[in-house]
Amino acid sequence: MMFLPKTCSDLAFDMTPSLRAYAPHALLMCLLALPACATKPPTQTGFLSNQAGMETVSGTVRAQIDRQRDLDALRGVEKLILVPATLQEGGDIPDTITPESRLLVLGELDRQLCFRLSRRFELVGPEDPAAARVQAVITRLQETNATASAASAAVSKLLPGGSVRLPVGRGGLSVEARLDTTDGRQAAAMAWSRGAGVVMDNGSLSQIGDAHRFTSNFAEDFAEFLVEAGTPKRAIPADDPCQKFGPRLDLSRMAAGRVIGLHVPRPSNPEAQDN
Repeated sequence: MMFLPKTCSDLAFDMTPSLRAYAPHALLMCLLALPACATKPPTQTGFLSNQAGMETVSGTVRAQIDRQRDLDALRGVEKLILVPATLQEGGDIPDTITPESRLLVLGELDRQLCFRLSRRFELVGPEDPAAARVQAVITRLQETNATASAASAAVSKLLPGGSVRLPVGRGGLSVEARLDTTDGRQAAAMAWSRGAGVVMDNGSLSQIGDAHRFTSNFAEDFAEFLVEAGTPKRAIPADDPCQKFGPRLDLSRMAAGRVIGLHVPRPSNPEAQDN
């Protein structure tokens, strides 16, 4: 008779001979019974104006999104100033997340927004009066538990096809962002939230590993929302406005993450944070 442990965590740590033969099947049954993700609803901090008019996006699989836009105003936007991201004052940021880790997420959010927005608009310096402005604030950070991530990586090796996470220690990220036209009017706004799921979200030994990884998902969603569907992307300029953040693809870091089954955060560039 097949023996099932009391919890998926028991199975991850108690690989007795009697369990090993049935481990993949038992793990799969456990994980399918868990909640799909740890995503919390988008925040409403007051950073965005006219939040009463925000519409909730339906049909999203992982992120939860509220958003609004004025397409007529956005059609006239060609240049953008990217204001450095900040932590929302009074935001849901656990005290256990260190200042260094917070800066790591902020730096990655700036990097990812720069990469995505530069394929849609001309990014210029803050002195250009003809440019619209984009700014994002991190309103919530959910901490990633390193021990649970390591255990999840071990469990994943027992299952074919993909990564799984145990139901504890999964992190997340919530961001609010806006685009203001040259007259200071909000033309687009998004409140975005995502938590790590049980499947297909690698863990991390960093306490902000999940939040760090999700910055790219937010940046892609926000940049695409600022243009009409089907709008072709711009070529990357020869003088890349995002070069201060380093290469757009960090292949060595990505390869390392695949080998160990964990997300490896990319360090921030201090020079970029000073700009």
